[in-house]
Amino acid sequence: MERARYLHDTYQALQQSGLYSRRVFLDASAVRPKFIADRTFVAHARPDDIVRLAPTVRPGDANFAAIRRQLAEGRPFLFGCSYFGCIYFALLALKDLVRELLVVVARDPAPGLHYFNKIAMASGIRITVAGTTESTIALRILRHLARGGAVATMLDCFHGERLELRSDFLGKPAASLGTLYGIARRAGAIVVPTASIHKDGKQLLEIGNLIDLPVLEEKVKKQRHPCALYRKLKKHHQR
Repeated sequence: MERARYLHDTYQALQQSGLYSRRVFLDASAVRPKFIADRTFVAHARPDDIVRLAPTVRPGDANFAAIRRQLAEGRPFLFGCSYFGCIYFALLALKDLVRELLVVVARDPAPGLHYFNKIAMASGIRITVAGTTESTIALRILRHLARGGAVATMLDCFHGERLELRSDFLGKPAASLGTLYGIARRAGAIVVPTASIHKDGKQLLEIGNLIDLPVLEEKVKKQRHPCALYRKLKKHHQR
């Protein structure tokens, strides 16, 4: 029944977006079963076996090098894992980058605690999981980022009512809902879009362009200012 619902939702989404084709639908239909299989493996495998599936990074990846530079400078990070990549494997790729990680999940974190605990054992990262339903979640995220910490979440998680961030993600337009990005912007954080993708028999870590939220905010302000000034002058001229 879960698969039937997933296929129905996928079909409707592709039709509404104008992206439907039989080939795309077949590709999309394999995503959910693959995620379930990966999650089942994480639940039952030994940590030593899990860590072997840590995704590799393409040699000379400029975005990966940028991550290392920004971490060395003490910048806080928000790792946004994509819905089409397994978040558990993506977190394994951070084992040599961060020592502590706050994972923010939608609603109640209890169902996923076992999986994240297994990833923590396999990677050596101290992982804390928090749910968006917690009353102090915003303050908790802000404090963690303010001290230069790293936060991870799913790009398509619902974290509030307002649309906070639109970006180009791995060549596809991605819209992330919620106040989480507003909090990250206040902390001066950088967003790192990542996805662990199974390709040619191995896991690869795809890394999108880093998004410097404070810089992005300044660009938006500069873009808005001339428009606002133009409207004001036009209104004055009409009078």
